[in-house]
Amino acid sequence: MYKIVTHPGSAHKDDFMTVCVLLATLGKAEVYRREATVEDIADPDTYVVDVGMHYNPRLHNFDHHQDRSLPCAFHLVMQHLGYHEAAMLVFGWYVHMSMMDVRGPYKTAKALGVDSSVLFAASSPIDGYILSHFSRLREIHERDFFYRFMKDFGTDMINMIDMKMERLERLKTEAKIVPVGDYKAIFSPIEDNPKLSMELYLQLLNDPDIVMSITPSNRGSGWELLRLEDHYFVDFRTVANDPNIRFVHVNGFIAKTSRLLPLAQVLDIAARAVPPKDLAAHQ
Repeated sequence: MYKIVTHPGSAHKDDFMTVCVLLATLGKAEVYRREATVEDIADPDTYVVDVGMHYNPRLHNFDHHQDRSLPCAFHLVMQHLGYHEAAMLVFGWYVHMSMMDVRGPYKTAKALGVDSSVLFAASSPIDGYILSHFSRLREIHERDFFYRFMKDFGTDMINMIDMKMERLERLKTEAKIVPVGDYKAIFSPIEDNPKLSMELYLQLLNDPDIVMSITPSNRGSGWELLRLEDHYFVDFRTVANDPNIRFVHVNGFIAKTSRLLPLAQVLDIAARAVPPKDLAAHQ
């Protein structure tokens, strides 16, 4: 059985999430929150993370505190597991989590172009509770509830990376870019979790003229027409009285049809929710 050793005292997202992904990928392991010993560092069956002052993937040592050029331990382990590049794409928080751990909130806020108070205001009490509980533990074994919680958390994170990357590949082949008035929409017929990875596909296309997505609704039959990003001139309230529309949000950013209309028909509805480019520029 593997061992995972991480530092005692106050816990942070870095050590907590690193342990989670290791529990998800190693099978069985025992977790110890203590200082690393010479024997721990020399033993390849012991994963030493965020402690120990050594970075040696061959021996499974993943500390960064001895080298200012290294990212956080979570990034080091994700690199070792082969998930780092995909995580960079899939998780918007991934890059900045390492920055927060390595450089602190003030330099991170500066890099993001925001006041540091914004980061503190956005901190989650859920994070605080979980990390506080993790801080109080000295050992975590397979029979413990928190072991199962952490393993499930890590498994869910790895699964999300896999699902999003697989869906992105499907979107590349199954989605279409279709005209809606003077603009464009992403049309995808995929019914299972229809909006999964849509934001990644949009980033990949990098086309400012794409202003909405059209996908099967995940709540009832019909199509869902969704305004993308900050294209506020797209307003589905303009088609609320169409007999094929069953729902339009009061703010106009989403509409749903009563059934899966033929593509030409749903595109006609979508085009009526978008003004001509010369008018949109002034809205």
